Order: sequence, then C-alpha cells, then structure tokens
Amino acid sequence: MELRTTGDQLVGTAPAGGVCARPEAQQVLTGEFQGNVFIGKVTLCQTGVACETTATYDVMLVYSFDERALGGLVRLEGGCESVALPKGGMLVFRATEQEAAAPPVTAQASERQAQVPAPIPAVASGSAAQVAAQRRLEAVDVPAALRQGQQALVAKNPVSAVQQFQRVLTQEKNNASALTGMGVAFFLRDQQPEALRFLEQARTTGNQQARAEAWFWTACVKRATQDSKLAQEALRRAVNEGWSPPEGNTLVDRELQLLAREGQPFDTLVKQARGRKRAQGRDPQGAGSASP
Repeated sequence: MELRTTGDQLVGTAPAGGVCARPEAQQVLTGEFQGNVFIGKVTLCQTGVACETTATYDVMLVYSFDERALGGLVRLEGGCESVALPKGGMLVFRATEQEAAAPPVTAQASERQAQVPAPIPAVASGSAAQVAAQRRLEAVDVPAALRQGQQALVAKNPVSAVQQFQRVLTQEKNNASALTGMGVAFFLRDQQPEALRFLEQARTTGNQQARAEAWFWTACVKRATQDSKLAQEALRRAVNEGWSPPEGNTLVDRELQLLAREGQPFDTLVKQARGRKRAQGRDPQGAGSASP
C-alpha cells in the first residue's frame, strides 16, 4: 500500500489484486496526524454472514518512533473478519528497511513513512510528519485545549479528545494532563497498551497531583483487562498520592462504580477517595478539569 500526504491529509492507496483481490487500485486509508497520533478511516475487505464485502471503520493509530511503526486496534462489526487484519484486529504499518537506513530529511521527516507488513505488500512515500512539524509552529491556547479535550472525554468522544490533547503536546510534550487525557482516550477505544503507555509517561513527568490522576486511570485500565492485583495496587497508589474524584464527572463516576464492584479492598479505597473529596473540598483534577 502506498502512503502519501496531500495537503494536511495522509492517504493510503492499495494496489489492484492483493489479499483482498481488488479489481483496481483503491484508496483505503484517509486521515491526518495530530502529533504522533493518526485519526482517520480505513476501508477493509471482509467476510462473514450478513457482512458487507467492504466496510469503512474509524481508526485511531499511534506512531512509535522507536519501532518506526504506526498501529492500533480496528474493531470489526460483530461476526465479520478481514484477511487484511491479523488475529486480534491490530492494524500495523512498518517502515521499510530502505527507509530505516536513509538519513532523515528534517527532525522528524520520513518518520511517518510506513508500509503494511507481510502478507500485504506495500510501498511507502510521502511524510505526514511535515504536516505535524508545521502545526508545532502554531500557538496553542493550552488551558482551552485541555478543557475542550476533557469535555470530549466526559462526552465519550475520544477522537475529539485526542485532537485537543495532541495540540497541547505539540507545544508542551511533557504536559501531564494532556498525556493522561491521551491515555483515557485510548482506554475509551479499548486500546489498553496505548493507554498504559501514555499514563506511564504522565506518571514520570507530572507532579504528585498528576501522578495520582494517572495512577487512578491506570487502575481503570488494569480493571478492564481483568488484572485485579495490579488494578488494586494502582488504585492504592492513586489514593496514597492524594487522588480524589472530580464533582459531576459521569465518566469518573462510572469507573468508580466498576472499581467498587471488584471487592472489599477496592470498595474501601473508593470510599476513602470519595471521603477525602468531601472533607477537603479541593478543585477537581483530571478528566473533566481544565487544570494543566
């Protein structure tokens, strides 16, 4: 598949034939980068009872500079499968060996060049990093972007949230609130590995309050992956760091209820966090808060 940038868009065109037996070349990937996150749509061939032969899905993919790969989860409609996706639904694009050996054009140029791994043949061209680099030059109203991103999380709109948080990160790469927001956005997309990656970064770059927030959401992710032991430890770390739930945040309230159902140790920690909030009356932090 050939990847090119057209203006501020990344476009992927699959050749005729291939595993999907396309009669002619077809545009199958469109979208744009927000920092190192790609937000767009992918069109896949698929099989299954009552499934369309092709379908288009929203995707949110993360680019890893270390692995020179762009990847993320694609959730097909129930009962549908696609030969273009490996088992588990993880869509991955990797840089060619030739690109890996080539010198960079700019600080991050050619970092977005990628190709689909075998068995899907691909040729890479173009650079979406040039678009991202240009955006870094634009001034960002950080408090406003954080507020809009957090509002999008509460509304369970992770795509819009990522767009706002990435605007912040292009200007302040270690902004802990934006990093935590990115983690929550990927958590809402059921992309737990990516969520944990951002939350870990938030814990290592933020202050105590930011660490507490990141530990809370780490507990939520671990609960969702049924890792009860680590979920409990993460929640304990959050409470010990002083975390308390923001008022009127339906997303946080939902997660607290789910955590409390995990058993007595969880319920005790949840009550401790809620009690601290009532006693101290502090301004809320985290998802739904505009505090950086």
